[in-house]
Amino acid sequence: MAECSIIIVTYNGLHDYTVPCLESIFRASGNEDYEVIVVDNGSSDGTPGYLTELARREPRLTCILNSTNRGFAGGNNDGIAAATGRIIVLLNNDTRVVEGWLATMRAALLADRLVGLVGPVSNAVGNEQKIFTSGATPEEILAEGEQWTRQSAGDTFEAERLGFFCVAMRRDVLETVGMLDEAYDLGFFEDDDYCIRTRRAGYRLVCCEDVFIYHRGSASFDKVPRRTKELLKKNRSVLEKKFALSYCPRHPRDCNLDLIERYLGLAAGSRRQEQVRFKVENRLRLVAQTMPRSPIKKLGLFFRMRRIRLQMARLSL
Repeated sequence: MAECSIIIVTYNGLHDYTVPCLESIFRASGNEDYEVIVVDNGSSDGTPGYLTELARREPRLTCILNSTNRGFAGGNNDGIAAATGRIIVLLNNDTRVVEGWLATMRAALLADRLVGLVGPVSNAVGNEQKIFTSGATPEEILAEGEQWTRQSAGDTFEAERLGFFCVAMRRDVLETVGMLDEAYDLGFFEDDDYCIRTRRAGYRLVCCEDVFIYHRGSASFDKVPRRTKELLKKNRSVLEKKFALSYCPRHPRDCNLDLIERYLGLAAGSRRQEQVRFKVENRLRLVAQTMPRSPIKKLGLFFRMRRIRLQMARLSL
């Protein structure tokens, strides 16, 4: 048995994604007690053979080779069924982790029993977990992420949803909330579904701002944009019917502004002005990338940004 079970679902992308992902895990996870379970969904690029050979040399690795594509939810459920850890981590294969990532997320889950899901910040995610990066290579982006985490020691924020490119949960949360819903076909919205279920079960969703994980993003769907659009439409409908709601999460721009205002509130009277200034300016660059089209929304954003700038001036940031 292991303390932490890291579950990765693969479907092709062996050398571009899976190999560097696994190398980063075994290099950066230190002395943590963990196992890695890779579930391959019928890859045709040599992934099954690579995993089989690696498992012979790496005792912490278990591979499950599916003959068909079980999708994101199905593949992860296969991995969860085989996991032995009391901490379950779902990790995309198009990610690269850094030193301390597992220990920090595990500690956040164990420190508060009301925290149900924990995630990191990243360069590519569709909510406020995203930070601004400008690097052209994974190495450059990881260096920017390291700069962010140096300014964010111990910082967390609560979110309405977390991206499942990397998410950790305790086993008791899994037993309460249940497995991922496989009604979402190959992918999309199963993570939103799980976040809704987790919050309805009374748990909080927390992002650890001092953990940065590189994420390529949409690695399995970039080559089939039409299929992607069809899946998004279909699975949104599945989610809305299941929960009897019109699903419209808050725009990341608004969530970023909330975080900026929170940072500024925490900065008053503290010694963290330099860190706050860095993080505020980073998120302001994200906001600038997502300006609203509506004149009314633009006006509202103008006044909100003006208040933020005035507050920054008062704090000498």
